Amino acid sequence: MSYAEEIERVAEECRRRSALLLDELEQINRKTADTSRELTAAAAAEMREFCSAHSDELDKARAEVEERERLETAAREQREAIARSIAARKASRDVLPVDQEDEEAAFYQRETWLI
Repeated sequence: MSYAEEIERVAEECRRRSALLLDELEQINRKTADTSRELTAAAAAEMREFCSAHSDELDKARAEVEERERLETAAREQREAIARSIAARKASRDVLPVDQEDEEAAFYQRETWLI
């Protein structure tokens, strides 16, 4: 037997084995894709079931959050109104002299009247 025939036989064996491996790889890829589709469908079904089973709890939690936000907003608005009221009262309490160059202005703007 010549070397050329031996090389041809070995090359044919490599092609045959490569074809078998490629077929096996294609089969594995198909099985993986089928399994992936099945798992995706099962996960979606479980998610729908979970959402339908817990929708009442989810709605209740959402309502509680909205109520808490509403109460916080009302409290913040009330605090802001109180601060505006205090500022208005304080502004009307302090009297500034009409003339800023008044020599007696410092006397009337003293923080304490105690000597």
